[in-house]
Amino acid sequence: MADVKTLRVTVITPARAAYSATARSVVVPAFDGEMGVLPGHAAMLALLGTGEMRVGISEEETQRLAIRGGFLQVRDNQVSVLTPEALTPGELAGDALEEELRKLEAEEPVTLADREARDMRRAWIKARQRVLGDSAGEHG
Repeated sequence: MADVKTLRVTVITPARAAYSATARSVVVPAFDGEMGVLPGHAAMLALLGTGEMRVGISEEETQRLAIRGGFLQVRDNQVSVLTPEALTPGELAGDALEEELRKLEAEEPVTLADREARDMRRAWIKARQRVLGDSAGEHG
């Protein structure tokens, strides 16, 4: 059970419970920038953007996840992230991401809606690449 110096972190998608851990800190991509949560944080709800979520397990270990929007709830040292999609580095393949980005860049959007959809897909690819790249150099 989490004590007053830790957070209980859960990440849930429609398909599964993607992640669960006890942590010292959490940084999420809010819709307008990054937001951090430490133990004792006031209760809150926040709209999330697409990007890298960092969960500080210890001073030496940080877990990274790519998340694609959603909501964050903080209450009584419980951090809950509800997101359409969340992936850990072990679930990602760099070659597949490069191919996905190559195909995306070859598209020729016609309308503003097409361009916005492409930009959202590009942000999701970049978030996954960042999580995969950042985690490759970590120990633990």
